[in-house]
Amino acid sequence: MFRNKYNQNLLPSKCVKIENFLTQTENQKILESAIKLEPYFEKSTTSSGLTDTNIRKSKVLYLAPISKARISNRIKLVLPQVLAKLARQKFPIAKIEAQVTAHNHGNYYHAHDDNGTPNVAQREITYVYYFYQQPKQFSGGELVLYDEKINNNLYQQANSFKKIAVKNNTIVFFLSRYWHEVLPINCPSKNFADSRFTINGWVWKSKEEGRRKK
Repeated sequence: MFRNKYNQNLLPSKCVKIENFLTQTENQKILESAIKLEPYFEKSTTSSGLTDTNIRKSKVLYLAPISKARISNRIKLVLPQVLAKLARQKFPIAKIEAQVTAHNHGNYYHAHDDNGTPNVAQREITYVYYFYQQPKQFSGGELVLYDEKINNNLYQQANSFKKIAVKNNTIVFFLSRYWHEVLPINCPSKNFADSRFTINGWVWKSKEEGRRKK
């Protein structure tokens, strides 16, 4: 991948990956729960609340009852080191949002950001936790994380990017303003249980913090 090292307006994207984020037992329990809850998964929507298969195609468990207890507290523990590696200051957390997403054959999520509309503007950090059956029954589904460029004092999507492979029991953190996408999935069996599963969500900063910085 080509990067123009002389382009001072180009800001390489950063991410933090933590392998073996949960215990093997926790990881397996989450997988078993997701498979059992298949009837409750819905067609995914965008941050604007629209179901648009031109942008996103997957199934989502929005209530995410299997994710909160095991993920949120662990995220709070590692967040200080994550923010340090992302060169971000600590901030008051309003909430940690979570959903379970299943990507199966032909599913994808085209390039987007996670806090570009007013209703989600307080999302500060995005996270993606991977879990799936082993041996893995799908290919593809890599996370593409785009670099940024500055144009008229605004952050914009650059053409350069990094591609992050899907790895079981690994979590990835990055800034919610980054443009990113999920590449198409190839899952020959098309069985729900063979999907690329994630617990994905966002760490929200409090609105009070946003007002103090204005």
